[in-house]
Parts: sequence; C-alpha cells; structure tokens
Amino acid sequence: MSNKINVLDHGYVILRNISGPTRRSDAEFDADDVDPANVARKSFDQLDSNRPRDMELRLNDYLMRNWHTTPIEMIEIWLEMKMPIVAARQLVRHRTAAIDEVSARYVQLPAEWYIPKLEDVVIQTKDKKQGGRLIDLNNPVEVGQAQWFIEELNKQCGDSYKKYNIAIKYGMAMEQARLFLHVNHYTHWVWKQDLHNMMSLLARRDHSHAQRESQHYAQAIDTLLRKQVPNLMSLYDKYRRFDN
Repeated sequence: MSNKINVLDHGYVILRNISGPTRRSDAEFDADDVDPANVARKSFDQLDSNRPRDMELRLNDYLMRNWHTTPIEMIEIWLEMKMPIVAARQLVRHRTAAIDEVSARYVQLPAEWYIPKLEDVVIQTKDKKQGGRLIDLNNPVEVGQAQWFIEELNKQCGDSYKKYNIAIKYGMAMEQARLFLHVNHYTHWVWKQDLHNMMSLLARRDHSHAQRESQHYAQAIDTLLRKQVPNLMSLYDKYRRFDN
C-alpha cells in the first residue's frame, strides 16, 4: 500500500484521506497544494478564480510567512495509526485532533508490544531531569546494558500477556484484565487533524528532543504528506519546522 509506512516492530501509519474544499474526482484525494490560496481569495470574493498555479503557490508562501492560519486549516487529514501506548500519549498532547481509538474494554488486545531495537535503546542522561541519549554501540558496557534491558522487557511483557489472557478466561472484565499490560503495548486509532495543527505536531515530535518513538511516527506522517502536498510541506520546512 503506497499510503502506508510501517513503524517500529508492529506499528504503522496509513494516510486514509486528505481533503480540501474542492472536490477532485480524478485524483486519489481531494486536497491539493493550491487549496489554501484559493480559500484565502474568498476574502475578496474571488474563490475559484482559476489563477495560475504558480501564482497560487506564491500566495501560499505569503500566507505561511505571515501566519494566516485559517486557509491552511482548510485541509483535513485522516490517519490510521498503530503505535505503542507510550508513544500515543505523546501525540494526544496535541489536543486539536479528533480520535477514535480501539477500546480494550470491548476488544481483547493481540500479543503485540514494542521492544526497542538495540540502536533505539536510550540511556538516561545525568544533566537533565528527563530525557536521554542513544546508547553508544561502540561501548561494550552500554551494549550489554541495552541487551539485558531488551531481553528482560520482552520476558516481562510475555509473562504479563499470559496473565492478561488467564484473567479473561477466569471471567475478569477486559477493562480490568488489561491492567496486566504495559505502556509499550500497542493501541490503534483513527486520527483527524487539519494541516496547520498537524504542522505544529510535526515540528515538536519530529525533533531531536522528542521521545524517540514519537519521532518515528512524526517522520512517517511527514513522508506521507509530502507525496500529496509537496509545496505546503516545503513551506512547513521554511516557516514552521524547528531546528534540531
């Protein structure tokens, strides 16, 4: 699927739809780079004035540069995402999204939990209250620590999932049986957000200071959006992206 990117060990991001104010029956999705400029022209009652494309893209630049956000908000994005709960809770801090999430009250979750690859294991730094750095793969001590962590984490998650299944078989409600599970267990949702607020999310989550797992999901979203609205994403690079 060209609109799907696999993320981490069991996760993914799918671009289900991206739409704008103009219906385009001959395209895969309705949204186009010219949509914000076209909508902005409504201020002068010139919507659908069929200006040349290069003129519309220049207006996009003006809108982004001067923080005229409403035209950018006219593009809506629907994403299907499967991710560890610990990463999902970083994304929901961006409260401008509408979300429908699988409910572990009603659905027995599969045996899928996130185990970091060796190169993704993070060591706590001593000069920060939170956060860390990637392990040094050339440091045998840190590699040994990371390998122990990966093995023990996977073992603990496996044992917890067995107890989760046993609790359900014993008649415990799924909403309480899930208490055996860890924050690295996978959840699954559909996420809707306008492009302006999505750019705000990407600027913060696709950043070296963000949680490692959140960065992977933000990068996947970024890649999918660039296929559909390359001009607007280039303006995101120019005016919205934070320096790492």
